[in-house]
Amino acid sequence: MKHNKRLLIYSAVIAGIAAGPAKADKPDSISISGNKPGSSMHAEITGIADAIDKKFGTKIRAIPVGNAVGRAVALKNGKTKIWMSCSAYYTAFEGIGDFAAQKWGPQDIRVLMLANRRNNFSLATSKKSPINTVADIKGKRMAWVVGNSGINMQTEAYLSHGGLTLDDVELVKFPGYVASLRGVISGQTDAVMAANSSSATREIAASPGGLKWININHANKDGWKEVQRRAPFVAPLVITGGPGLKDGEKAEVGSYPCPTFVAYSNASVNDVYWLTKMIVESWDIYKDSIKTAPYWQVDEALKSRFAVPYHDGAVKYFKEIGKWTDDMEKQQQRLLKRTKVLQSAFAKAKSSYSGDPKEFAAYWNKEKAAALKAAGF
Repeated sequence: MKHNKRLLIYSAVIAGIAAGPAKADKPDSISISGNKPGSSMHAEITGIADAIDKKFGTKIRAIPVGNAVGRAVALKNGKTKIWMSCSAYYTAFEGIGDFAAQKWGPQDIRVLMLANRRNNFSLATSKKSPINTVADIKGKRMAWVVGNSGINMQTEAYLSHGGLTLDDVELVKFPGYVASLRGVISGQTDAVMAANSSSATREIAASPGGLKWININHANKDGWKEVQRRAPFVAPLVITGGPGLKDGEKAEVGSYPCPTFVAYSNASVNDVYWLTKMIVESWDIYKDSIKTAPYWQVDEALKSRFAVPYHDGAVKYFKEIGKWTDDMEKQQQRLLKRTKVLQSAFAKAKSSYSGDPKEFAAYWNKEKAAALKAAGF
């Protein structure tokens, strides 16, 4: 009898192994740092979280943090497992902007999934403003978001389209993205980076001053070359309608894949696999609850230009459903090589530098450029 019981237990164990990972492998909850209410990203994470809870029973704890550096800190300290970002994750990966400091450097982060957004994210002003082109911003007040190097990098990139640098404008600092948008309404700033999908952008459009998109002329090829040299993930976009535009009106602007879910490379493969799976497979539920849902549909999302490598857990899922392509693998390997170059170069720069900490970023940027050039990037 005891022999038979042992045989039954052994058989059950073998059957469980053969069946693959148990359903219990699905995490009960996942914490994600993201934007505060009032941003389009907050609306997205709320809609996606509700859908995941309904379909999979996993609780997504969306933790709103005021700026990108704060969200990166939450990820680094383990307060959250995932960071929902727009562009700052790229500056973290590259170790530029706020992340060029000795205490940061290039972060070993990975992408789970990107929304292939077709919404505008570029320069805006009030309809009452005399600003129409980028060159018109010269001498005017330009919003600068403290702790958000992703937005600030694009600010500098778009200014270059009009032949301007940060020295040509008066920077007005704001504690967060939403605050910067509302700075247009209060008259604190003349120009700001804005998304036409953001509720705070609609606030500007509904205000007495109204909203006007600053023309990022697509015919100016040299200007766009400068934009993409500084922010390689940005691309020209024509928008019709929406905040600041009457029906049928068009505006030549720019955009990039956003939002993006990212994690550190050493994050649990299982957690990342499941979150990626849940975002994809709960789409039928949230597709009618968030305006940006079409950009999250898996086939559309995977068209995104990715400049940071995917996490192993995400790659595992996309291979499982037959969506991982040879071109994606080629880009993945290229970016993994870039990761090693960046990490090695920063370690050397940090150990060899003995000057003023405030001057380290300039030193690191030179060392980084040399290392990437030597590696063929």
